[in-house]
Amino acid sequence: MALLHRYNPPPNWPPPPPGWTPPPGWQPDPAWGPPPNGWPLWIGERANPKAWLWAFVAAGSFYTTLLVIMAVVTGGNLNPRTAGEFMFPFLVGGVVVGAIGWARPKRWSIGLYFLLVFAIFVGVRFLSVLGQGGLS
Repeated sequence: MALLHRYNPPPNWPPPPPGWTPPPGWQPDPAWGPPPNGWPLWIGERANPKAWLWAFVAAGSFYTTLLVIMAVVTGGNLNPRTAGEFMFPFLVGGVVVGAIGWARPKRWSIGLYFLLVFAIFVGVRFLSVLGQGGLS
């Protein structure tokens, strides 16, 4: 799990602007007084606490959309085996993207989860077609 270190000003110091991090060499104003004894100026927190959630939201959204499209195209006669074959690449995408996102030291935009899940889906499907001798 990657940790993100967040600046934690003491209660007797003015609050910083959102997202502000002290630059190198920064010193607090002496008029603020010292921090209380044992006060942690930096707090470690998980960098991507919702990485798994967003990865599986992306995978589930793509899979559900694909199922709806396949059901419309087939007139409701969707083959369960075909639906299952398309589920595996999205499941792999959700697991891989969730694990990578969880380990990253910086937060990702939500769109990146969707992009990476889709890329993994395309890669797994391509390898599956190759394995079945489909590009000959």
